Amino acid sequence: QGWRLMARAREAGARLLWYLREVMGENAYDRYLEHQRRAHPEACVLSRREFERRRMDSIEIRPGQRCC
Repeated sequence: QGWRLMARAREAGARLLWYLREVMGENAYDRYLEHQRRAHPEACVLSRREFERRRMDSIEIRPGQRCC
């Protein structure tokens, strides 16, 4: 009985973590890497730092796409 409760709590925690990472944009780089591997396997990938720099530049160019 107790292990079921722990399993449910662990699953709920994993879902919450996934949600927070989506909202904060933390999964964007992971999705970028997955896309690059699938669609452009021969291409070089950006470092996380360069990816984030370009992502922030893009957000600043189009301020209407953010909440604040």
